Amino acid sequence: MKKKLFLLIVAIFPALAMASPFGLKMGMTIKDIAKECEGKPEFVKNDAYLIKPKKSHPSFEHYIVYVDKNKGLYQIKAISSDINTNDYGTELQTSFNATKDRIAKKYGEPTIRDEIDPGSVFHDASYWMYTLKGGARTLAAIWGQGEKLDDSLDMVVLECSASERSTRQGYLVLYYYFKNAEKIEDEQDSVF
Repeated sequence: MKKKLFLLIVAIFPALAMASPFGLKMGMTIKDIAKECEGKPEFVKNDAYLIKPKKSHPSFEHYIVYVDKNKGLYQIKAISSDINTNDYGTELQTSFNATKDRIAKKYGEPTIRDEIDPGSVFHDASYWMYTLKGGARTLAAIWGQGEKLDDSLDMVVLECSASERSTRQGYLVLYYYFKNAEKIEDEQDSVF
């Protein structure tokens, strides 16, 4: 019986160890992250590095990790390629919903924020992309509000964004906030 239990644990452990988003785990150093990437992480500014993880998702083109020099990895940001859409944002919303449903398989059902600023005069559905670009509209899925997440995560957020170049293009942004993120941000904000 003990032998069977041991074999079961040995078989399950590697799967659990590799379950973290894009193969990255809370607290990893930039050197640890580099081992999980194709090419060398490129420093952007402050704690941000542009990376290409070996375990990437075809829907996402750009990956940014935030790494504190003392506490390691605390946030991942993945950005999709541009999604051509109409004024109603149909294709962007379809991509959002498909991605949300895939993420929900791992983290459960999210809280959805689908809102428009009540002060906006552009409530008609044909202005969906216009209001998204102008900051009057929000479409986001949030995991971790009031529930515990796996992988040392505090929160996962998927949101729609509009391109700066055109109201007929948008993209998805996926954030992973690890449990150490809030403490690191509080330490950074303590200088104010």
